[in-house]
Amino acid sequence: MVDYQGTALRIGWAEAPEPVRAEVARVLGDAVHTAEDQRGGFSHGVAARLRTVGGGAAFVKAIEAEDGLAVMYRQEARIAARLPATVPAPRCRFATEIAGWFVAVFDDVEGAFPRLGEPGELRDTLELVARLATELTPSPLADVPTVAEAYGPELTGWRTFVMEGPPADLDSWSLRHLTKLAELEAAWPTAAEGNTLLHTDLRPDNMLRRPDGAVLAVDWACACRGAAWIDLVALTPSIAAAGVDPDPIIATHSVTRDVDPVAVDAFVCALAGYWAAACRKPGPPRSPRLREHQSGFARLAGAWLACRLGWQ
Repeated sequence: MVDYQGTALRIGWAEAPEPVRAEVARVLGDAVHTAEDQRGGFSHGVAARLRTVGGGAAFVKAIEAEDGLAVMYRQEARIAARLPATVPAPRCRFATEIAGWFVAVFDDVEGAFPRLGEPGELRDTLELVARLATELTPSPLADVPTVAEAYGPELTGWRTFVMEGPPADLDSWSLRHLTKLAELEAAWPTAAEGNTLLHTDLRPDNMLRRPDGAVLAVDWACACRGAAWIDLVALTPSIAAAGVDPDPIIATHSVTRDVDPVAVDAFVCALAGYWAAACRKPGPPRSPRLREHQSGFARLAGAWLACRLGWQ
């Protein structure tokens, strides 16, 4: 299992400047009674569930406007505010800059991260993936990058190892097949072409399962356009981390069952290469467990890829 709680050193709601807290209360139309800081995810800005004196609720994210991650917070709010009403995702009610901070207020969702090792919760999560593909094809937003434009510079791990030399601690299977992995990785942008609006960062801490079983996708900062199956394949390492074999899911799910397995292999290869390279970089100080998480997912994706390819 992967622990998604406590992964980042987040700023608490009480640490946000008073003008920020006062303006949020004004927007909500009531004084804030309680704030429950959220500790999941890998970014360090404020993420808090607020309750007002009168019983109102909202989810607030905030970060200093000059912070390097502020662009992601702005993108998340921009996309969430423009999603069609039928999409299972919280809406962004309000976003602005206050006292040098960027602040976004979202609908609050009563729920918990889906446990992908629990069959019922996995089923509900897979239903979310199917529904997103249906609701967001064709993409309702034309002004987002393609998945190749967004991730092309990042999903180059194996090719980088070929050009610069592999790390000394690279596992023997990857080292033995490094040239073929780089060639397969290079095929993913073509395989991923499509016109579905993708989340591209589905994992348990970016989803909330309500008491009625409906699962919602949160944090749309990485939205882009591509093939509808990308979101499911990007989620499968989290499924594998929960102890579930992803291959039967890929073979039967509506978004992947008719997809060329070689296309899936190319994208899984690209993910494995990304994590293999990223986990070896210096860790960001405010997200001390990020590299540990990436290392674990490099192993998961690499093992799954080796099984799919059958290379000895």
